Amino acid sequence: MRCYDTQGAAGSWHAGNLSVGEPVFAPGPGDPSEDHGYWTTYATDGTSRLLVFAAREPEAGPVARVRIPVRVPLGLHGCRQPTEE
Repeated sequence: MRCYDTQGAAGSWHAGNLSVGEPVFAPGPGDPSEDHGYWTTYATDGTSRLLVFAAREPEAGPVARVRIPVRVPLGLHGCRQPTEE
């Protein structure tokens, strides 16, 4: 998986035998900047999981892996919408 920041710098994380989907940014609490938050993506190797990467260092690999009991197709796209409070 290749990671690019807003200045075009690249890093990479070796996913092994996982197929990794499109990442979605989740901002940290109270700070919507790209450095304070997480990148989330679905991955599969026959079983599905949600991977969570720290936005500051995605090339370090996932900080959390959530196993999903059903197969999630990698073509699934999602978006985050703010809620009205």
